[in-house]
Amino acid sequence: QPMIFQGEEMSIGIRGFTIGYDFYAPERSVCFHHYANGANAPKRNRVKHFWENSNQYAGSGVKAMYRLLGIVHMNPEIDGEMWDHIEEEKYGLGGVRTPELFYETFGIDVVNKRTEHHLCQFVETGNMHKKFMSFLRPDGMGIDYSQIDYRFKDPLKHGR
Repeated sequence: QPMIFQGEEMSIGIRGFTIGYDFYAPERSVCFHHYANGANAPKRNRVKHFWENSNQYAGSGVKAMYRLLGIVHMNPEIDGEMWDHIEEEKYGLGGVRTPELFYETFGIDVVNKRTEHHLCQFVETGNMHKKFMSFLRPDGMGIDYSQIDYRFKDPLKHGR
């Protein structure tokens, strides 16, 4: 996606989920962005920033975001004719799971543009691990989400 600075990680993750990938996170962060601040600023600021090229691609960021969100079904209010479908079959969704299953399972409302809060607590406490482990596939290669009827709801809001 040209001129996308925020959203590509989400797009890749959701598309991977639809292909059948399960994602696991290490206990501690193992990768990060090396932004230009503090002692490293003079050296890092010699590298061109993403936004410094935006004038060359005026308007392409909005088009790219429509495409990115359209492919992963995050903008149902936008007419599909408004975004580019070229190579969507090649770079689009997989056939193992739907993005809607991801959204429903993890408390994302794409229509009202809201998320349930405190998902990190569900993950960090180990509750997600405990709840989903019983759905481990027989071959040990991830979770069988077709067996999960769990839908994350903010425990502080919904009392769970």
